Amino acid sequence: MRTDLVPAKRGLNSLAALGLLLLLACALAGCKKAAPSADAEAAAGTKLFQSAPPEIKAAWDGALAAIQTNDQAAGYVALSQLRAQSGLTPDQNEAIDAQRRRINTQLAAAAQQGDTNAIQALLQIRNASRVR
Repeated sequence: MRTDLVPAKRGLNSLAALGLLLLLACALAGCKKAAPSADAEAAAGTKLFQSAPPEIKAAWDGALAAIQTNDQAAGYVALSQLRAQSGLTPDQNEAIDAQRRRINTQLAAAAQQGDTNAIQALLQIRNASRVR
């Protein structure tokens, strides 16, 4: 009779361990810092470009305007053209790269979900990068 209780007790121990593991995972997930929003990141980048030469500031502003109107491909291409210019500070280069990564990640995720607009935008970006 004692052998009948051992598997049941082992099952309870496993269940308790699994519950504790899930509780710990939930607690740790709640401790993560939230990633900066696209708007916050763009605003921080805009501060970096306020003192830039007018043509560089205008290129940054134009790229952000395209992104804000959901023309991700045009925004990405504008950022790539801006990145190729000389005279940018390392912080400005990083702000440009961060925006391009964000666009790429968003478009790739949307394309994975079958979004035809995202697929088209990725194709436009790829074709534009070949032309350079």
